Amino acid sequence: MKSHSEELAGVLVTGEGGTSSLAVVRCFGRRGIPVAYVDPFPRSMVTYSRYVKHRLICPSPYESESEFINTLLEFGRESPGKLMIVPTADDNVLAVAKHKRELEQFYHVPVVEFDTVEKLVNKRRFYKLLVEMQVPHPRTLFPDSLTELRQIGREIAYPYIIKPVYSKAFRRKFGVKCFVVDSEQDLDRAADRLEGTQLEVMIQEIIPGRGTYKVMTYFNRASEPLAICGLDKIRYYPVDFGVGTFCQSMWRSSPVEQGIRFLKDIGYYGFGEPELKKDPRDGEYKFIEINTRVIQQHQLAVSCGVDTAYIAYRDACGEDVSETPAQREGLLWVEDFMDLLSFMIHLKRREIGIGELVKALHPRKVHSVAAWDDPAPFIVYAINSGFNAWRLLLKMLTGRRQ
Repeated sequence: MKSHSEELAGVLVTGEGGTSSLAVVRCFGRRGIPVAYVDPFPRSMVTYSRYVKHRLICPSPYESESEFINTLLEFGRESPGKLMIVPTADDNVLAVAKHKRELEQFYHVPVVEFDTVEKLVNKRRFYKLLVEMQVPHPRTLFPDSLTELRQIGREIAYPYIIKPVYSKAFRRKFGVKCFVVDSEQDLDRAADRLEGTQLEVMIQEIIPGRGTYKVMTYFNRASEPLAICGLDKIRYYPVDFGVGTFCQSMWRSSPVEQGIRFLKDIGYYGFGEPELKKDPRDGEYKFIEINTRVIQQHQLAVSCGVDTAYIAYRDACGEDVSETPAQREGLLWVEDFMDLLSFMIHLKRREIGIGELVKALHPRKVHSVAAWDDPAPFIVYAINSGFNAWRLLLKMLTGRRQ
């Protein structure tokens, strides 16, 4: 028998107009659960979803943490009942964790304590934690200055990547997740671009091969996983070191067990999304990162029968969700625009095999944005992103450097 210790009045989703926010909004809206959505962009595609009942526009925590938190507190005071917060961006999670005690007056907050979130979001602290816990990961070095970056970069073998300690600030500045360094000239260019930015970076070896494995989870307050869904990230954009654009649900015991064990060992609570890559040199899965939020492929988990956000909501309501649902395997998820670019680049490189080509042409895929019952976000997304996508595709087809 199910028992309720608390009835929630709905959910409040915070994000920046991405596919993760849209997937969460839809998963609750389709169940008739009221959804409020907070976004710094008044014309983001998510704000046009028919499932958003209340739209709140305010700066992101990256721009003004105090205004972001005050907006949440004010809305919480006016709400007729307690809501659950579902953050879908790193800076959102950090801000919510930092102000968790204040927010818990009006919200159920499925987020672990701030220090733990910061250890995972801050890549310098994260990789040092992996070293302390003797967890497999790519070799990673931490220069304390650009001078040291140049020095270390000349002493180790190419290729490698220069990646940020905080991903969001780096991506906002440069539009990519990392710099790939294949030569001394690449190193000098990267250091020159970083000059004057005050961005902390690190040097990391590149594990050979394509694709990584992602585990989407939700942990309760006792650090027990109530939902687990695994997927292969097959393609990215930008290719090699970008955001996943083509994925397939797949259960792989070794990385799942590694990810769950790590999160349990640190006493984790909330949404946790470990990402690992199999190293063909030793056959070992190695940690790349752990997201402390719902990720872009959440709709794939929903379609697989493992809706981590809804399971978190049921857990907050005091329902019995102790039986972890089994995922459906072999479902494909596609990013509706960017995957075309990734596909064409890999095709041009002759990296697309027959099996991947068949999968790409499969008519029944889970889409990142397109949905018959909620068409407006796709129209807005097409207008906002379509022109840039085709412009980049044209550059690629004409052979110009991207």
